[in-house]
Amino acid sequence: MIELVAAPEAVAAVARRGGALYVWPRKARCCGGAITLEAATEPPDRRFERVHAGTIDVYLAAGMPSPESLHLEVRRGGRVDAFWNGLAWVV
Repeated sequence: MIELVAAPEAVAAVARRGGALYVWPRKARCCGGAITLEAATEPPDRRFERVHAGTIDVYLAAGMPSPESLHLEVRRGGRVDAFWNGLAWVV
């Protein structure tokens, strides 16, 4: 089970949009091609696998390794951001 570290605002934002969060890796254009996480409450066109993460349904991209913890924050405008073990980059 992944530890979900999320402020109440992040959980509420996901719940308002159906209660599911889809997370996948994305290669950043900067920083030497570092891998970051993208998150959305609607699934993009790819396969996902559900993981146990507490109060919301979390789906990771198929084949993606599970982080020990997934940290969620809400940006201005309501977008939910996900962080791998609390970090901006996947290591």
